[in-house]
Amino acid sequence: MKTEDTSHTIFRSAAKFFSGTLLSRISGMLRDMSIAYAFGAESTLATFFIAFRFSHLARRLFGEGSLPTAFIPCFEDLRLKEEKQAHIFFCHLTQLLALGLIFLISLSIFGLHLFSQSAYISTPNQQLISLTCWMLPSLLFICLYGLNSAYLECEKSFFTPSVAPIAFNMIWIVAAFYLMQKPPFLAMQGLSVAIVIGCFAQWAVTLPKVLASLKTKDVSFFDSFWCFSPSIRSFIKPLFLANIGVAASQVNNALDPLFARSATLEGPAWLWYAIRLQQLPLSLFGIALAGALLPPLSRAAKAKDYPTFFHFLDYSVSRAIQVMLPLTFATLLLGQSAINLIFGRGNFLPDSILGTTYCLWGYSFGLLPMSLILLLAPSFYALGEYHLPVKTSLLSVLTNLLLNGLFVFVCKLGAESVAMATSLAAWINCLILIVALYKKGYRPQFLQKMIPTLFYSLIASGAVVLFELYYFHTCANYQALFGQLPLYETSFSLQLQRFALQGTIFLISFVTPLLIIKRSKVIKWMDEIIGYS
Repeated sequence: MKTEDTSHTIFRSAAKFFSGTLLSRISGMLRDMSIAYAFGAESTLATFFIAFRFSHLARRLFGEGSLPTAFIPCFEDLRLKEEKQAHIFFCHLTQLLALGLIFLISLSIFGLHLFSQSAYISTPNQQLISLTCWMLPSLLFICLYGLNSAYLECEKSFFTPSVAPIAFNMIWIVAAFYLMQKPPFLAMQGLSVAIVIGCFAQWAVTLPKVLASLKTKDVSFFDSFWCFSPSIRSFIKPLFLANIGVAASQVNNALDPLFARSATLEGPAWLWYAIRLQQLPLSLFGIALAGALLPPLSRAAKAKDYPTFFHFLDYSVSRAIQVMLPLTFATLLLGQSAINLIFGRGNFLPDSILGTTYCLWGYSFGLLPMSLILLLAPSFYALGEYHLPVKTSLLSVLTNLLLNGLFVFVCKLGAESVAMATSLAAWINCLILIVALYKKGYRPQFLQKMIPTLFYSLIASGAVVLFELYYFHTCANYQALFGQLPLYETSFSLQLQRFALQGTIFLISFVTPLLIIKRSKVIKWMDEIIGYS
């Protein structure tokens, strides 16, 4: 295990994950641009986004959340004992997941249809239920994709699962332009059908790689049926414990748009566009690093090699801080220009740009803790300890709900307060996990990494503000901060010019003092990137 897994192999795996995810996120950005251009932030689209959140509640439970983090340690444990048995376990789990989801989806559609027939359900809520029913079948394919991705990561195949969402995004883009002239609700129904087709395509991209891997192990999906095999029974408990926290978190995510809708009708759409931008750096680096970290972390835990375990964890946490902290400042300074560049055309009007900017600022404060949680929580799963992440997740959800209620209904704040509540809850979750790991012997070096990185980020931020005042004779962020509606550029060339100049100034101002003070470390980083990209 020691010869196979090193900090360099984790970096190399993360680089492969990053390259595929980068392509996926570019296509995802094009998808969001097409949605903003075609439909803006109108209330019908906001209803669609709420339905998407509700219909995909189970996605984190059985697809991209607790299932992979529970599956990987169990798979690696079985592989240590018997290689073929681990792959049979994957086949059994796929069978169980498919049958369970078909039953759950069918029951949910039937129940929602009966509920929508009630005379007490308003027309907007009937539309919400209808769109949810249209999208529910997509869960089968997106959850099977999540399990395939976890399996391929154990097989050290990171590019295919990370690039698969391109198929989903391309189908959504085509549907958006095809439906943009249709009546609003009819267009949303069409988009719901496109989501089902897109999820199927995303799962299908990973299938050939999975079948080829199973073939080399002389295993087939249909050699035997799961019938609650011992490996499945041993897997249920960790999955159940992990799902408690994730279920609470997903319910909370589904309720966030409702709080935002109570603040303003366009609030759910503003939250959607903002979180898509916030998740860009989170997905490109945080999720890539977390996906690359969990398999070697699990192998180190199973071998009871705790020095190596904490070394891998500390290496990943340090890298996350060094990247996510400056990206937080960059998001705050460049976010408004990025929103105008990406979405500022068609039906996406200036007030939507400003509203989305406020929401992005709220989410930006949670970028660092959210990325660290992606690394810290799976370390407990690798150790076979699920209770603490579940408790911290439940506490985080409760905190978020209380803050949402306070901000929206008591303080009468806007949709951006929902994003800020999410960030504050993430900080509480992150700090509890760090303290718990400290008690287990983990000695994080985040202060040593955070202080100089914070210093360089502040220098870069100040440089951007001074440049904006000198070159553009105004500071759009200052205007937005004090509730004024800035005069946004409408020409794509001018939008691109502002964003490119701000980004270049930030990058140069951040890297220059870093090169002067820590030149040797920067060179080492570049060697890693060149050697393992």
